Amino acid sequence: MNGFSIIIAAHNEGQVIDHTLRSILANKLDRPLQIIVVANGCTDDTAQKARAFGPAVQVIETPIGNKIHALNLGDKSATFFPRAFMDADVELSPTVLQSIADTFKDPQCRIAAPGCRHTYRGKNPLLAGYYHLWRSLPYVKRDMMARGFFAIDEQLRQRFGEFPSVTADDKFVRSLATPEERRVAEAGHTIVYMPGTFKDLLRVKTRWTYGNMELAATRPDLQVNDKDQHGGALSFIIRRPWLWIHMPVFLFVWWKTKRDARRLLETKNPAWHRAESSRAADQRVAPS
Repeated sequence: MNGFSIIIAAHNEGQVIDHTLRSILANKLDRPLQIIVVANGCTDDTAQKARAFGPAVQVIETPIGNKIHALNLGDKSATFFPRAFMDADVELSPTVLQSIADTFKDPQCRIAAPGCRHTYRGKNPLLAGYYHLWRSLPYVKRDMMARGFFAIDEQLRQRFGEFPSVTADDKFVRSLATPEERRVAEAGHTIVYMPGTFKDLLRVKTRWTYGNMELAATRPDLQVNDKDQHGGALSFIIRRPWLWIHMPVFLFVWWKTKRDARRLLETKNPAWHRAESSRAADQRVAPS
């Protein structure tokens, strides 16, 4: 059926769910829109705030606080393709949904993501420098991940059963598509708020790194579609000496999160870390 479904797995996102949903509903779209919020294991008012939007938002509640379980519940209730999966703390610019829908007019497109503005509103110069370097890297600009939103078509959905129990659920889905089947939409962007403290940055980066290592270990067959993912990064930095001042912090974060992620993988004891600092009210514009 011609439409657009969005699934949001939300665990204790009462601080931000208003912003997220208002940004979605501010989009103009030439087809029916289905928004599903799966409030999983919530002890706050996430579900109540989502229900306050009325019939525009379908709310599913489950006592199980697990993102993969929530994604599978939402996916089973979704009606349309394209079918998008969106982080609960991300916001959309007003043209994202139509741009994504138009991107799927390309018959070779199986998965699409919008552009992204990685936003840091803190005042720590070391963190600001780290983010300046990181978001300027070629693989960050071209990669479809770390955007908080991706959409797939029905053909790609048929390539897997349920979402598997892996940390990097977005990378799992992307890896099912070849590079030739991936697209970045021409218009619109997500707003992803970056961790506001070094502690949060290290925790979140460790989770990301762990998820990549876990997927490589459990599904090595999928790595063929992500060869040379970081290609060109070193030469890019070498040619830009004004970025060198940020390298010590960048390398420390890379080293520490890789070491910590490897230890978690060895003990098979992953922890779900998220950045509470980026969810603070002073990090966001009040929803309109």
